[in-house]
Amino acid sequence: MARTVLYRCPVPTDRLCACGRVARTLREAGVDFETERVSLAKSKRPEIVELTGQKAVPVLVHGDEVVHDSRRIVEYVEGEFGNR
Repeated sequence: MARTVLYRCPVPTDRLCACGRVARTLREAGVDFETERVSLAKSKRPEIVELTGQKAVPVLVHGDEVVHDSRRIVEYVEGEFGNR
């Protein structure tokens, strides 16, 4: 099974940001995923720039697939995992 990692902001709740929306969607779909919290400062996110060419989170890495933008990630999760 492919490793799934969600790169997200350091906000401690899943109710205040797009990163939280993605985390909730992954849990609702029953996806086993790891969370990597990145700096709140966009200038300190070299791993995100390396993955996507931009500094924004959330970013989902599922195996070799890299998806960024919360709407795209939610669509990807729904398409890939559906409702388990």
